[in-house]
Amino acid sequence: MADLLQFPVQPCVQSVGRTYQIHKFAVNGIVLTSRTVTASNDSDAKKQASKLAGGQRIELWFDNRFVAQFGSSDVPIAAWIRLLDAPLAIVP
Repeated sequence: MADLLQFPVQPCVQSVGRTYQIHKFAVNGIVLTSRTVTASNDSDAKKQASKLAGGQRIELWFDNRFVAQFGSSDVPIAAWIRLLDAPLAIVP
């Protein structure tokens, strides 16, 4: 029976790529802009991010993984970090 039916054949659409986040920082370390780009891999995303640097520090992230930094590196990355004394309680 299956040989009597003609099913439409459509090519499988491959995913265009992965979504990366690019964050551009001011001299004082504050995020100026954030942008999302789509790239097939890390090296493609790095190429796109390097074009956007323009002398300012840019960080490239994939999900929660730091991929690369471009531009000026004399901007403070983390000014202050402390551990929490107790876990945060979620109040509904």
